Amino acid sequence: MGTKREIAQKWVNGYTATAVAAVLATAPIPGGATAVLSAMEATMCYQIGKIYLPGFSLVDAKAVALSIGLACVAGKIVALEASILLGPFALAAKPAIGATIVKTLGTMVINYFEDLEEARQIS
Repeated sequence: MGTKREIAQKWVNGYTATAVAAVLATAPIPGGATAVLSAMEATMCYQIGKIYLPGFSLVDAKAVALSIGLACVAGKIVALEASILLGPFALAAKPAIGATIVKTLGTMVINYFEDLEEARQIS
């Protein structure tokens, strides 16, 4: 089955691949990719949170994803939306930026839960 980290990393990889398709589908719509990625990030955080904390809720996930997400990917979200200025090249740039956002956030979420788990073991 694997360690918690391995299982969580599989979720991150799956959501990263899904992000590419979702951003590609919404590339021409300003703000569309950010809306889709925000929902995906909260869901990914929920799936990872359930691995580390039984009883972890979607409300908890939204709070964690928002606090971690804004701290680590705010600049990338600006780049994602600004890439629309590249015209037809946005179709190539936006999926790559979206995948980076999801992968970065997923790694940060895993680290958050592992740090939390470690802190609980110490106390």
